Amino acid sequence: MTTISLAPRSLHLVDLENLVGDPAASGPEALDALARFLAVAEWHEGDLVQLAANPGLLREVAFDLPVPCNPHAVRGDDAADAMLLSHAVPEWVAARFDRLVVGSGDHAFAPRAVAVRDLGVPVVIVSRPGSLSSALQGRGLGVRLLPAPARAREEVLAA
Repeated sequence: MTTISLAPRSLHLVDLENLVGDPAASGPEALDALARFLAVAEWHEGDLVQLAANPGLLREVAFDLPVPCNPHAVRGDDAADAMLLSHAVPEWVAARFDRLVVGSGDHAFAPRAVAVRDLGVPVVIVSRPGSLSSALQGRGLGVRLLPAPARAREEVLAA
């Protein structure tokens, strides 16, 4: 017998390099950024997570990912954006998910986010402070800023 869950479900598109802010970040830095994203994005069991990063960064985190996800190793400018967008055809998202969460402040996601929103699916953008493209602002999209890493917060408080 097949069981169908009726719990709300989100699709998360995660550009890990964009969230951490450094393509050469260490594994712990990247995992910290991902953990902060998942908390801010309100990830729940049953959500689908598509994650893209360069092969070097992905190698650092692949076996320590905190939630089930589909990791994609990509190379080149905007390759993560293209990979993630290929997994978010608006009609497909609207038919299968209750919410789209984009883990990147990159302008490349603006047309897709607006198209999904226009189909009645709420869209949330999670971005590092100062990295949110103006193309994603004022479009009726939810915007949440990624909190600073714990180490950075401790340094600010100590100063």
